[in-house]
Amino acid sequence: MTPRAPAMAPEDRRAAIIAATVPLLRDKGSAVSTREIAKAAGVAEGTIFRVFESKGELVAACVHDTFETAALQAALARVDRDLPLRERLAVAVALMQDYLRDIFTLMSVLHASGEPVRRPRGSHHPGREQASSAIDAAFVDLVGDDADRLRLPPVEVVTYLRMLTLSSVHPMLGHQGATAQELVDVVLEGTLARPTTADPVDHEGAGRASQGEK
Repeated sequence: MTPRAPAMAPEDRRAAIIAATVPLLRDKGSAVSTREIAKAAGVAEGTIFRVFESKGELVAACVHDTFETAALQAALARVDRDLPLRERLAVAVALMQDYLRDIFTLMSVLHASGEPVRRPRGSHHPGREQASSAIDAAFVDLVGDDADRLRLPPVEVVTYLRMLTLSSVHPMLGHQGATAQELVDVVLEGTLARPTTADPVDHEGAGRASQGEK
């Protein structure tokens, strides 16, 4: 007789159903059926309603899970600190772009499919503010000893980088397409051209100015 697989813990079953549902929601929005969700999750359809009171509650749980930052924080912690500053920050920005795209894609599809998009529970809770602060802290940590090369405090540089990263993927801001490397270059180098030779000096004009010529 084939041994029966151990029963899945309730929290693991809940997480598995959410993980299977999120991609379906991004693809079909609220039109996805609980039968499709059950098949993707590898559970009986009735199991869904033993874990969640309704399909709407499951959708809300998926939105909440998409906003969670634990996986992003872990990914930022794994960025190779031996990379040059530009490359470290570019890797981190790319991770942040992926995280934000996942959120915007899900919310946009749900909205388009007529699903009332509720804010994740706890979206104004101090814990979410702490998570945002933790992400900023992870970026500051990535700057590390290179902070001495910056003319602004690392936390301010990170703030500008975060704002540009958000604008690069937000569907309502119309500035999508910028790469992580481009965003990092703008923050670290600005947008003024760097000539290879010194700009020519108007010695004649400088002389007139020094003589107070009008």
